[in-house]
Amino acid sequence: MGLIFSFLFSSCTNGNKQPAELTIRWEQNRATGLRIPRQLLNSLPNDSLATSVHITLKGDTSHTAVLGEWLRAEEEIVFEPLIPFTRGLTYQVQLNGQPVGQLQIPLADTADAPEVLSVYPSKDTLPHNLLKMYIRFSKPMQTGKALKQLVLIKDTRDTLENVFLDLQPELWNQDHTLLTLWLDPGRIKRELQPNQQLGEPLQLASHYRLYIRPDWPDTEGLVLKQAYQKIFVVTHRDSLSPDPNLWQIQLPKAGTKHALEVNFQEPLDYSLLMNAIYILDQEGKQLPGQIGLSNQESTLLFEPAAPWQPGTYQLAFESRLEDLAGNNLARLFDRDITVSKPTNLPKTSKEFTIY
Repeated sequence: MGLIFSFLFSSCTNGNKQPAELTIRWEQNRATGLRIPRQLLNSLPNDSLATSVHITLKGDTSHTAVLGEWLRAEEEIVFEPLIPFTRGLTYQVQLNGQPVGQLQIPLADTADAPEVLSVYPSKDTLPHNLLKMYIRFSKPMQTGKALKQLVLIKDTRDTLENVFLDLQPELWNQDHTLLTLWLDPGRIKRELQPNQQLGEPLQLASHYRLYIRPDWPDTEGLVLKQAYQKIFVVTHRDSLSPDPNLWQIQLPKAGTKHALEVNFQEPLDYSLLMNAIYILDQEGKQLPGQIGLSNQESTLLFEPAAPWQPGTYQLAFESRLEDLAGNNLARLFDRDITVSKPTNLPKTSKEFTIY
């Protein structure tokens, strides 16, 4: 159950002058429950808990109750918040509007503070019509206020506003360690009003610095070990879809677990590279293995779980695979809508043989 942090307070209920103990329930280093002794609640009937007892954040003048579920036991009541309690904050137990106890969720060990591992694209020269960026963290981060933690500075002097879409909910992976940032598509597509009124998010030949503030907290309440910045320059637009015919495959030898290398001749979208490419064996089944990237997301490395067997394989890829400007295998992101789409479906596999 982990360590228990307690706030002790006196209770005179039923003549009992022994201190009652309010404790935290821990799961995977997160405060996921609050144990409240029944004596503190004056033997309140179970059917009155939801209406008479509330957990509130100390200092919140609105006295908004924390959402959660009540679990009943013989000697205590357990409150499970919908979202784990935040480290460093103090919560109150209120009975019929009156505070009867409080405790602070302790901060985690600062040695476990999160850090920014990388920002994608990792290349320092990016297309004029860049569509997405990704930030990878070492630990799950608090969500909902990402854009307040980011500053984009142009040519060392101009702080830019409204470059990234303010999406709610934000686009995180399942464990909240990878954040997807969309540059405003309406400003990238040249025929749309946002583009004509506000201009494109990034300007050709300009230098930019994406600054990530050091006070961004993780789910345990610890802030980043240090600030992080990515510096890049903007070059010409990318108006061509990726062409699998240009991809080069470097083959490993049978009997080894050496990586298969696929050189795309250009950087592609980080997230899609990790999720839209597969290796199929001779029976058309997905081959177990590990995908990695190198050369600033322009090369994919596939390491098989078992040694390569001689035979013919398929490098399979979904048509949604994109370059940095959002051009996928089937269509351009910023295309002339008056021109009909090509009728031929894009190629979605390349064959190779291991000897």
